[in-house]
Amino acid sequence: MEKPVVYAVIPARGGSKRLPRKNVQVLWGKPLIYWAVRACQQSSYISECYVSTEDDEIASLAGQFGAKLIRRPAQLAGDAAFKQDVIVHAAKSFARKPDLVVSLQANSPEVRAADLDAAIAKLIESDRSEIFSVDESLLQNAAFRVMKYDYVFQKSLSTYCGVFVTRCMDVHTMEDIEFLEQNSHPSEIGNSHA
Repeated sequence: MEKPVVYAVIPARGGSKRLPRKNVQVLWGKPLIYWAVRACQQSSYISECYVSTEDDEIASLAGQFGAKLIRRPAQLAGDAAFKQDVIVHAAKSFARKPDLVVSLQANSPEVRAADLDAAIAKLIESDRSEIFSVDESLLQNAAFRVMKYDYVFQKSLSTYCGVFVTRCMDVHTMEDIEFLEQNSHPSEIGNSHA
């Protein structure tokens, strides 16, 4: 595959329950949504970064940080909505069909462009249809997922996939934010390996 066209989608709803307003909570001086957009913008593969949200504040911040906006319908903004349904909705709204789609969580602020680029390169070099992030115990951490465009729409589990190990914390509580504030810095984040 020649250098692929890659779009990223950051699902960021406003109604988080465990940590209210999670995606706009401040970490290292910026809202969580900033770190996800920044990782996409610094990627050598990702050409367009979209934020999918129903929330006006998140939409405004995403625009300020340079992301494109996808307005999410109410039925995809509740607690019962599946993240993949949000990615499907976003992919259907693209003006152009990309080769690859990256789904990136805003509450995984330690993910950096180097992680995304290495995972994308791994998908290309290994001829996989999907690569998803796992922690060092090889458990899926849901930080990001790289998929060939057609795989965004599949209805069954992927059988032609791979994993990418990344050491990052998913933020779900104020304690998580406080831990990251005290124990890491954005210049040091994303210590990962393929």
